[in-house]
Amino acid sequence: MNLLKKISGLVILVFVITGCVGSQPNRDSKGRLIVTVWHPWGGTTSNEFAAIMKRYERTHPNIHLQVVYTPNDLSNNQKFFTAVAAGLPPDVIFVDGPQVAEWADRGALLSMDRFYKQDHLVAKDFFPPCWRQIHYNGRIYAMTFCADPNFAFAWNKADFAKVGLNPNKPPKTIAEMDADAARLTIYKGSNLVQVGIIPWAQFGSANSLFTWGWAFGGSFYNSKTHQITANNPKIVAALKWMVSYAKKYNITKIVGLQQGFGSAQLNPFYTGQMAMECMHISGIRDIKRYAPNLNYGLSFIPFPPGGERHSSWVGGWCIAIPKGARHPNAAWNLIHWLCTSNTGTTMIATEMGLFPALPRSPAFKIMSHQPGFNQFYKILLESKHQRPVMPAQAYYMGALQRAVDAAIYGQKTPQQALDEATTETQAELDAVLAKH
Repeated sequence: MNLLKKISGLVILVFVITGCVGSQPNRDSKGRLIVTVWHPWGGTTSNEFAAIMKRYERTHPNIHLQVVYTPNDLSNNQKFFTAVAAGLPPDVIFVDGPQVAEWADRGALLSMDRFYKQDHLVAKDFFPPCWRQIHYNGRIYAMTFCADPNFAFAWNKADFAKVGLNPNKPPKTIAEMDADAARLTIYKGSNLVQVGIIPWAQFGSANSLFTWGWAFGGSFYNSKTHQITANNPKIVAALKWMVSYAKKYNITKIVGLQQGFGSAQLNPFYTGQMAMECMHISGIRDIKRYAPNLNYGLSFIPFPPGGERHSSWVGGWCIAIPKGARHPNAAWNLIHWLCTSNTGTTMIATEMGLFPALPRSPAFKIMSHQPGFNQFYKILLESKHQRPVMPAQAYYMGALQRAVDAAIYGQKTPQQALDEATTETQAELDAVLAKH
């Protein structure tokens, strides 16, 4: 069902009464066209993004960008949907890659096919996962802003040396990582003070399962048959392995250690509480900012026998034009500049520390020679996956998170948890697809 039919007419009436609809002028006092951009970044990243927006304005003097921070994730998007229903969406909206299909299915995004065609942009212009995630039902609904290689395997060289491990030899297999983790896990009395690795700790339980599930050689979705395959035997094997850490090192003690974890400066890898982790590309800048003396290395994610060598997947933000945007042509010009021009793509890298989705961007010549970024570039070149492209992705992420949590806390076996996630998500997806 189209999003505009799903939002109550009462909500639209409220927008009209409060003066929201049509209250925004098309031009500012200098006669410049006002283009509204909603973005998801706060803190220092917001300032970095603002610098890119200002650069665009300097080279496009007839445009004034109204840049608005609007939190946006897999579950917190109601403000955007309400704005679309009320006829007052922004001109440009950032959307998480796996949500493109769902937002398109709900009628919230404008098809970009004509724009891609007019500027002769085709699949070979982008990294394959970046190209796949922006399509739904044969049409294009977004452009990838940043191609995040998920993840690099990071290890603390000082911690390795302290327990007699070669600090320049990271584990390449799951068995090697398990052995290293056992030596790197340290207790003081009965308290756990350092852990080798927590397989479910990075960027949420669902993303952790995607990471290890693909490394084990599994598959989460059959796009041809629209079948959810979370209970694929190799995904089950990955979750069983994750659960083995909860059992071996006592989930209660791990949770106790995690109580002091946080983001940025309190990341346990930076503070010395966790010796190995799956690191996001943003970690390079965070370490420079919060732990400049950390001696660490980066490599590919370990894999088991029969698994996928150098496994990784691409995440990252995409940019779209909402349905009903007042200035779609101006919105496209901004998106095109950001994601395909030499200046825009290079600034994504140099200002924000992220990789653009365009392989030919000069950004890669700059970033691939910088410490840390060079390994992420190698990972990006070998990335094969993106999260499933289908209109029940948010539900799927929630189901996988519940499955991982239930398994590591011993409430269900990995098989039971993933069978349930598969059945529930399939029912949700079938219901969505049946509406067409």
